Amino acid sequence: MKDSPNFLTCPAVPELPSPKGEDLIKPKKESQHPSAPANVGRDKPDIKPVTKDVGRPGRSGRGKGLVKALILLIVIGLGVLLIPPAIAVGRAAWAGLEARQALASLQTRLQLGDFDSAANETARAKQALEDVNQNLQGVGFFRDLPFIGTQVRTMQDVAVVGAHSLDSLLDLLDVAKAMSEALASGSQAVGQANVPIEPSKRWQDLTKADKRNLLRTLQSSLPDIRLARDKIDLALALWSAIPQDRLLPPLAKVLQPMADFLPIMRQAMDQSVPLLEAMIPLAGYPDQKQYLLILQNSDEIRPAGGFIGSVAKVTLDGGDISDYQFFDVYNIDNPVSAVWKEVPPEPLVKNLGVKAWFMRDANWSPDFVQSAERVLDFYLRESALQGKTEKTDSVIALEPGFFRELLRLIGPIEINGKSYDDRSFMDLLEYEVEIGFQQQGVKLEDRKAVLGELGAVILNKVQAMPKSDWPKLLNLVTTAFAEKQIMVYSRDATLQSLVDRRGWSGRAKPTVCDFTWVVDANLAALKTDGKMVKSVSYVLDARDVQKPVANLTLTYTNTVTKIDWRYTRYRSYTRVYVPEGSQWLSTKGAMAGDLIQTGGKFVPGKTDIMKELGKTVFGAFWAIEPGKTGELSFSYALPSSVSDCLAQNNYQLDWPKQPGADNIEINVKVIMPRTIVSADPSEPESKWGDATYEAQADLREDRVFKVKY
Repeated sequence: MKDSPNFLTCPAVPELPSPKGEDLIKPKKESQHPSAPANVGRDKPDIKPVTKDVGRPGRSGRGKGLVKALILLIVIGLGVLLIPPAIAVGRAAWAGLEARQALASLQTRLQLGDFDSAANETARAKQALEDVNQNLQGVGFFRDLPFIGTQVRTMQDVAVVGAHSLDSLLDLLDVAKAMSEALASGSQAVGQANVPIEPSKRWQDLTKADKRNLLRTLQSSLPDIRLARDKIDLALALWSAIPQDRLLPPLAKVLQPMADFLPIMRQAMDQSVPLLEAMIPLAGYPDQKQYLLILQNSDEIRPAGGFIGSVAKVTLDGGDISDYQFFDVYNIDNPVSAVWKEVPPEPLVKNLGVKAWFMRDANWSPDFVQSAERVLDFYLRESALQGKTEKTDSVIALEPGFFRELLRLIGPIEINGKSYDDRSFMDLLEYEVEIGFQQQGVKLEDRKAVLGELGAVILNKVQAMPKSDWPKLLNLVTTAFAEKQIMVYSRDATLQSLVDRRGWSGRAKPTVCDFTWVVDANLAALKTDGKMVKSVSYVLDARDVQKPVANLTLTYTNTVTKIDWRYTRYRSYTRVYVPEGSQWLSTKGAMAGDLIQTGGKFVPGKTDIMKELGKTVFGAFWAIEPGKTGELSFSYALPSSVSDCLAQNNYQLDWPKQPGADNIEINVKVIMPRTIVSADPSEPESKWGDATYEAQADLREDRVFKVKY
């Protein structure tokens, strides 16, 4: 009913009507004053004397006794009927007041984020509501009366529902507490990892002991960061399991900001743990590390990055760079050319004309771990042939993209009167080592000495960055790792495991369902990759899930306008890695040689079919003249392993990035047997509701496409 009372507004004691005795017992007349004359003011006495009848009880006294007995019986009866319900209602009202106070305190505790106290108040309110229900059971037959009974039953229902709601709230408060503790733990872990160094302090201002102490502090914070990450995972799992309609408005208001921030904190923890796990030993703590640094020029793309034009030796000891030296790779290869007998892969022999496999061409596998091990092996053995003993057991590869981003951060640098910035860096450097050194009278074997000068200036500017800019540098480095502009390999199994787990080793990915990996190898095309516009299209017809057929088409445009010392026709031996067991159907665009080699006529080339890295591989040579666009396509039937995942209404295409290939556009089109339910990345909404999935992306990082139908 509209104005029905509830357990929060019911009075403590019921208001009952006062008994009236006027019609049962008449009041006595006032007595005359004793000193007054008996008949003053009266003509006649009003009452005649009554003769007392000794031995016979008076009717008046007997009537009064009966009345009193009747009243007593009525009072007792009313007491029997009304007192227990009144007591029950009073206790229920008191419990309702207790519940009201607890709920008011609960709201305050929630707003303060004091979830322990909020849980206590919730339990108190829940118990009070249960007491309301229990006490109202004692009103007896009043529960069956038309009006009063309705009110009583309504109050009981409200109490029961309220108690159940508060029981659910206790579960929610467990989640809230877990979220609060997770955030507190994360903040504490971050605080412990925050080394007390003034924001204006620079790396070069720190002593060697300071640097080691910083790394020691970061290492000691790792257990706390891992624990914080686990707590955040638990809190997020609890939060995601709760229907949002169960949240009380005050609790939702408190929890939503925490829920929004938890994923951010989780991401920070997720990045921090493997980052610190890998970066600390990589920085030479607790034991110093010696690295072979290889500079891979992606303007001349090779399978595991770019052509290895220069190398350096670098020693890191507790974050302190104690030694670095740059070398032209030819100064390592040429002195042993007469005795070096390593047999190169067939495509290098046929399309590059080499007779021996040297360090400069050793990054032939797109799996950087395999390539880096071969580079390191060649370096150590070639050095030994020259009478040099090297102890390095780790390799770091750097691509031009990393240096461009680094110069964008630290600003331009000046070398020999020339300014190198993020836009001019590669142009100036390639000119200096190919043409400029001759004009300056520099010996051929010393032409890359400019790299040492560049490295020294860049290193000084990086070390001069204030602490407040260190996060920017760290973000730049982690992005470069994600985009395979930096890759690491080590013969130290523990360190390699950390690098692999972080995804910094450029190791080949396993096949989950479908897989494609396009790997170019510039063979005698100079630095032409820097002028190529590359796009790759993948079309899968899976309408018959037992016979899925794929077509991969590479469309490359050579924007070079003329052939010179730096640019020429494009020449590549391209391999496509697909799921093992795929059956090759056809190839279009493969060439026996470039047009110069074949007399200006297009001569079809063969397709090599191999197995590498747990994949089936199709390989072919092709060439594109300046100003022209070329296409190379492979058609193939996918194996039963892909049919199996399609039969489960799930499809996944993994498309890794080739290291160094930073400017490739990829297009995916998948035709399913039924209407697509969901996809990641999603299509535009205008394309929903059919059986075809289409997506476009750049290939700056490894990509994954998932489709459910």
